[in-house]
Amino acid sequence: MSPSWVPWVVTFLSTALRLDASVTQGRDSPEDFVTQAKADCYFTNGTEKVRFVVRFIFNLEEYARFDSDLGMFVALTELGKPDAERWNNRPDILARSRASVDMLCRRNYYLGAPFTVGRRVQPEVTVYPEKTPALQHRNLLLCLVTGFYPGDIKVTWFRNGQEQREGIMSTGLIRNGDWTFQMTVMLAMTPELGEVYTCLVDHPSLLSPVSVEWRAQSEYSWRKILSGAAAFLVGLVFFLVGIVVHIRAWKGRVETPLPGNEVMSPSLSLGPRSITQPLAEGGIRCPKSSASTTVAAALGSH
Repeated sequence: MSPSWVPWVVTFLSTALRLDASVTQGRDSPEDFVTQAKADCYFTNGTEKVRFVVRFIFNLEEYARFDSDLGMFVALTELGKPDAERWNNRPDILARSRASVDMLCRRNYYLGAPFTVGRRVQPEVTVYPEKTPALQHRNLLLCLVTGFYPGDIKVTWFRNGQEQREGIMSTGLIRNGDWTFQMTVMLAMTPELGEVYTCLVDHPSLLSPVSVEWRAQSEYSWRKILSGAAAFLVGLVFFLVGIVVHIRAWKGRVETPLPGNEVMSPSLSLGPRSITQPLAEGGIRCPKSSASTTVAAALGSH
């Protein structure tokens, strides 16, 4: 884009700041004001049809504009009549304004198309009810479509394979602020047992439309699902606690040899099979024999 085509918009803005005395005479002019010039390019089917519009705004009110479809400047308020008439009487300004369709719009289109028109991001689709589902109770089924680009998208609701046209509400396109969009399309419905609701999404980034189903189930089925999930979580907690206890018990059974001589307590020995039981702390270990011999030896030592 040639830089020589840009300054004329700035010239318009500077000219607009010098409001005609004949227009403002006798009126209260604010001490602080804002004057803007905004240029827009509108494209249809690529560059097949291009429209160039420049808007002139004073304190948030548009007072004049150039429209390439008309090929001239148009006053929208009394304030804009002198400027529109002056600019329409300037052949050089009119020529540049009309030529901007090609020199500004079409040229910028081809420069930015790979990053804008050619950009494709696939949508993420989620279907969920507004309230806890209950059969034969009015509810709202939401189809959230987010993270897609460009904004051309079609969302259709089906009930048991039949397209739904009534009871449908939409938020319209919402910008996410990261060059993607989101949209929520809602279906008012009264679910019956076994019904299948489908949200079908068609977007230029998809090779084929994406569909997400939601099935109407009885309240008992939902309770079973929730109870099963709760039981699974409780069982998982007990399982983990059991593993921790088992590991700690196993570590406690591991014997560690003590350094130096061991001091053992005297014991009772009954025949071939002995039952060992400490009699007093600080005693000595006696050899295995009959119970009487062991006891006597222990008493004699004292």
